[in-house]
Amino acid sequence: MSGDYTLFPGCMIPLRYPQIETAARKCLPAVGIGLEEYPGFTCCPEPWTVKGTGLEEWLAVAMRNLAVGENSGRDLLVLCNGCYSTLREASHILSVNPEAAKAAEKKLSGLKVSYKGKVEVRHVASVLAGIGPEKIAKSVKRPLEGLKVAVHHGCHLLRPSSVMEFDDPFEPSILEDLVAALGAEAVRYEGYTDCCGRALNDVNAGLAMAEEKVRAMEEAGADCLALVCPACFEQFDLGQVEMKRHLKKEHHLPAFHYCQLLALAQGEDPDALGLSRHKIKVKPLHRKLGL
Repeated sequence: MSGDYTLFPGCMIPLRYPQIETAARKCLPAVGIGLEEYPGFTCCPEPWTVKGTGLEEWLAVAMRNLAVGENSGRDLLVLCNGCYSTLREASHILSVNPEAAKAAEKKLSGLKVSYKGKVEVRHVASVLAGIGPEKIAKSVKRPLEGLKVAVHHGCHLLRPSSVMEFDDPFEPSILEDLVAALGAEAVRYEGYTDCCGRALNDVNAGLAMAEEKVRAMEEAGADCLALVCPACFEQFDLGQVEMKRHLKKEHHLPAFHYCQLLALAQGEDPDALGLSRHKIKVKPLHRKLGL
């Protein structure tokens, strides 16, 4: 599973959380994964608002991004569940629904887009799982021993499972195995596979869902949480600030993209990984992180 991929950057990571891409670029080469840039990508587009307001437009934009990726000559690697969901689902629709494919081509007729369906979309977690915990563990220089980590997969990574093809949507374990490869302990908690609430139009309802998960993680003894999606990261990082403001509930559970934890375990400087940008500070964990 090692090799070079074209990075699909998406929107949220470059604009709000560039530390996630920084972490990926630092940690992935150590396990044999190369990331190459390629010009021309746009928003994937994201799988709830845009898709909900214009399915044909959503598919056409996704088709164009897939065509750009195909032109790069490498499979696409994404660091975001939303991008993964959109591009995987669009690829599936275009392969099984000729009418939808023709409609998308028509909308893109002025751009001279050529898409042959030969590019595969991979999530970074899937690529790392293919490499295997053993190889990942060999790249670790600073084991995260004693650190208890709650894992949050996020909805779009797991479902629909026939299209995402990542893990068992009801009993996922891959991210737990990847956490254990760093020397940390993955802790299970109530509501393990529940949604973070990020996509809800009702902000307070979404925050309440996230707060329930954070509380369950803390009750299970977690020191922090690991995830693989910038939208989920925002819901749990900035979200904990908003929980205090809107729900009068206070929590201080640091959130990390898995690539940040992997880079830390490989010995990278936390300042270089943008940890100071997090709303929920990670300094209380420095001892357990070996910093």
